[in-house]
Amino acid sequence: MKSFISKLQELPYLLLVIATFFWGTNFVISRLLVNEIPPLQLSFIRWSIAFLVFFPFIIRDLKQNRTIIRKNWKVLLTMALTGVAGFNTLLYIAVQYTTSINASLVNSLAPLLMVLLSVIFLKENLFKIQYIGVILSFVGVFTVITDGHLETLLALKVNPGDLLVFAAVILFSIYSVLMKKFGVDLPKKTTFIVTIFIAVISLIPFALWESSYRAISLVELPFQAILAVIYLGIFPSIVSFICWNEGVMKVGPAKASNYLHLIVVFTTILAVAFAGERLVVAQVFGGLFILTGVILASNPHFILKKTTSVMDR
Repeated sequence: MKSFISKLQELPYLLLVIATFFWGTNFVISRLLVNEIPPLQLSFIRWSIAFLVFFPFIIRDLKQNRTIIRKNWKVLLTMALTGVAGFNTLLYIAVQYTTSINASLVNSLAPLLMVLLSVIFLKENLFKIQYIGVILSFVGVFTVITDGHLETLLALKVNPGDLLVFAAVILFSIYSVLMKKFGVDLPKKTTFIVTIFIAVISLIPFALWESSYRAISLVELPFQAILAVIYLGIFPSIVSFICWNEGVMKVGPAKASNYLHLIVVFTTILAVAFAGERLVVAQVFGGLFILTGVILASNPHFILKKTTSVMDR
């Protein structure tokens, strides 16, 4: 087993693909699951499973890093409420009203919003090509959420699920900017388990409130639903996190961020194959606008360097 893990660590790009694949399954499985388990309770159960599975492997790290955790408790609290509890809960509420394909397309805005928030809060500079990327991406989002019809936007008939995904992506972008600013000093595994714990605690009152009018019985749940929840608690939660961090450490965040676009690809394939969703023209064109814009906004140095080298020939 150890030799297998060692071999995987030597294949960082494969680790990035594995991480994005499991994240892609989260969109499809959660959309199917919310029919059986309401979103707030689903989020609570998922992260409770993740905590219980991951905690035994991280006890030593927790003891060693408790001083750092206490010192940065405000940052960790904000990260837990935005990136773990907030993002996933809003996503699970959203997929009750929109398709998993739409959700993953709107979610593709995350790298772009990270760039914008970094400009606002971290005072980073924005290149002209990045402004073009911002415009293209938002054109793509409007194409997706209006199904390619401008009158839908003018009549305010936008799918509320798409707007909830957009709100979720904003929360995740805030989480990512905080990680970017403070992550250098924070131990990754300890940070992850602490944010999961805070998220679980914060979700308890919301899950109890939801259960007061829409209670579920774990005993009466279909066996497939129970397996699906366990899957969400382990693979998109823990395995993706470990694979992603290993991959990022080997290839760097700039190269790794481009692999996030695979989430849309995997989600679309799985949604069409297993969830009975259809890929429509507006999603294709909207997705192309979003991904093109995100690539321009997230990789300005690489693109400008390539453009300059071509012009110099």
